[in-house]
Amino acid sequence: MTRLLRWFLGVDASPEWASGGSWHLEFHALPQGPWALAGVALAVAAVAGVAWLYRFEGRELPAAVRRLLAALRLLVLAGVAFMLLEMVVVLTKKEYVPAHLLVLLDTSESMGLEDPYTDAAAARATAERLGFRQANGVPDTEELRRHTRLDLAARSLDALRDPLGERRVIDAYSFATALEPIEDLGALDDLRPAGIATGIGDAIKNALAAHRGQPLAGILLVSDGQSNTGEDPRKAAEQAAKEGVLINALAVGTADGPRNVRLADLETSPVVFVRDPIEIGVVIESHGLKGSTATVLLETRKDSGNWDEIGREVVVLGEDAMLQHIAFRYTPDATGQLDLRAQVLDAGPELTLADNAATKSVRVIRQKIRVLLIAGSPSNEVQFLRNALLRDTALEFASWLQTAGEGYENVGHRPLRRLPASQEELDRFDVVILFDPDMAKLGVAWPEMLTKFVGNAGGGLVVVAGELHAQQLFGGGTAEAAAGMDNTWIKILPVVRDPGLYQSAAEVRLSARESWTLEVTAEGLEDPVFRFAPESERNKEILASLPGMYWHFPVTRAKPGATVLARHGDPRMTNAFGRHVLMATQLYGPGRTVFIGFDSTYRWRYLHEEYFDGFWARLVDRVGRSKLLGGRHPFTLATDKSSYRVGDRVTLTARFVNSSDLSAALGGLSAEVEIAGQLPQALSLEAMPEEPGAFQVAFVAQEPGSATLRVLPSMESDPESGGPRAATLTFRVEPARQELDNPTLNRALLDEITRTTGGMTVRLAEADQLASAFKVHEVEHVLEFRDEVWDAPAIFASIMLLLTAEWWLRKKYRMA
Repeated sequence: MTRLLRWFLGVDASPEWASGGSWHLEFHALPQGPWALAGVALAVAAVAGVAWLYRFEGRELPAAVRRLLAALRLLVLAGVAFMLLEMVVVLTKKEYVPAHLLVLLDTSESMGLEDPYTDAAAARATAERLGFRQANGVPDTEELRRHTRLDLAARSLDALRDPLGERRVIDAYSFATALEPIEDLGALDDLRPAGIATGIGDAIKNALAAHRGQPLAGILLVSDGQSNTGEDPRKAAEQAAKEGVLINALAVGTADGPRNVRLADLETSPVVFVRDPIEIGVVIESHGLKGSTATVLLETRKDSGNWDEIGREVVVLGEDAMLQHIAFRYTPDATGQLDLRAQVLDAGPELTLADNAATKSVRVIRQKIRVLLIAGSPSNEVQFLRNALLRDTALEFASWLQTAGEGYENVGHRPLRRLPASQEELDRFDVVILFDPDMAKLGVAWPEMLTKFVGNAGGGLVVVAGELHAQQLFGGGTAEAAAGMDNTWIKILPVVRDPGLYQSAAEVRLSARESWTLEVTAEGLEDPVFRFAPESERNKEILASLPGMYWHFPVTRAKPGATVLARHGDPRMTNAFGRHVLMATQLYGPGRTVFIGFDSTYRWRYLHEEYFDGFWARLVDRVGRSKLLGGRHPFTLATDKSSYRVGDRVTLTARFVNSSDLSAALGGLSAEVEIAGQLPQALSLEAMPEEPGAFQVAFVAQEPGSATLRVLPSMESDPESGGPRAATLTFRVEPARQELDNPTLNRALLDEITRTTGGMTVRLAEADQLASAFKVHEVEHVLEFRDEVWDAPAIFASIMLLLTAEWWLRKKYRMA
């Protein structure tokens, strides 16, 4: 538009961008609908009226003059009409602006996982697309498996940055639960997968809101499809479709999710005895490998030498996060340090191989058990026992004779000058043998010291009944009342003696005029203490030939959970619970107690000295082993997973190492679980029929926090005592976190989102298709400028000119 035309139309100034554009006139007040019809009718009437006026007025004038006057009148009316219709001039110009492409990058926790890519063809294609190549140019799939999902997504976006940004503006955002702008799409190394939840729906909705009114090329969603918070992504996709916004997705991850097997633990005692078979437990945990097989290899080496294979076992991997236990047995043949190494082999492509091995060092020692013998009198049994223990080079033996006079030197490798006076001094021993003791002479501190020695330190206690003090020990006679003795400690013994049910001592002696052999129970035949020969038949012959006993101390019964090793062979020595118990054993916490109801094992020497010496050597080893190995319980505790979420089912399993200890659980295993300071919840473990020696219980983890499990063999509780030390196991219960609980690629959700808007979902190997998938680059944009010209000089001048011309003509032809 020229400057003259702008002046003529009354356009004050046009914007700079109008240069090179176009212009046209519009009527701002142009009537619409019925008013338009009325306007047309009025215009027709005006034309007809003017024509009729000049047809009859000035009939003497030439027709040409009349038509000229009518035209002038109609032009004046037209000018007025232009003013009434508010004529405007419109300046327009078209331009093209780049559309905005929104890139939404998932940075939740699941994007920090590494996928093993079990499909070899897909792994090669993905490695090729991302530029992972070996020196010879072959795609490096192992390098692909060393990067997280977020790393691979960032690498893919970096390669797509130029084609995606061609004639577009890229606006990138990271999201988990909130949308955060990314300043530079080529610098994503600082991003960390840390979001504890993913809200894909919220990310789409908020991105659309932030760019409403701007031209959009579409949305590129980069995610593994896990969406567990906020708005439903499907609804957000429907809203995008209504606004005409295309969504394409780059799917990251695999449908299998991270596949991995981890060697969670290598279970064995840190201290073991030489030439003593030990149990070694290998604990593995797997994810995404249910039904697959793997090989567990166990090796050992001595003094940093070469690794030698102990054994290997093929296992079928179970449910995700379930702990599986594989047991091996090994017998160390020399003292010193023994290194153990377990490995998981042949599990297939995994998340990482760094956690497929574990090592543990074990100290192999000689069975040097420290024994303290306290005797109430120098009986034949005591004298032979002292000599036998003194001859045993595997022991460190000390004795104390309560009836000895001042200056008497007690027998032992290190003769005692006094008895232990504190818990610390008593705990230096592994085994205490009380042979018909006078408890009143030991002192008031000893009952509690003995209880803690067994129940807390894991010591072994052997109590042998004798004719002098047994009644006093179990609450009979008047000596106890006079001395004010505290005999509550006998609760740790495996037998119970109810008062008032037995014959007098004289009657017992009269009924025992001939000797009676032991009746060894089935449990006793399996126990090491009665193993006089390796062959079963030969062992039975020796047991049958052992000289019998005359005197015994009758008790009512064995306690629940105790193992009866031998009963009286005399059928007259019977009560409601069967033959009198002459020998029984029981666990009390990590320690073991043994009760022997007769005092004549020395008579076995008449058959062979080795029978007497061997019996006591094996008995001392049996009860002292736990203390020497650190006071451990005879069973191991394990949960079925290494970690739990709120609502998960927790399975606790207790496994006995030696079958000879199973009797400790005949009365059941009692347990309690305490989580995050809550009140303890009582549990009861039950035997697993399919796995002898194992006991199990399951419960639901209801609160997050640190949890402690405590387990003990069921026994008669003592309301006045805190009880023995329990076996404990700790684990954590985490809040529910769906990000890592279900880490697989949710391709179905991504497909639903993209299909709703007419887009598509591609894998990393197909990422080059994304640039052409977005059709919109630059968007046509029309710039417009409007200026009212109804009061323009041209209109006023034209009206005045036309009126003047009409007036002049009327004057000239003498019209009124």
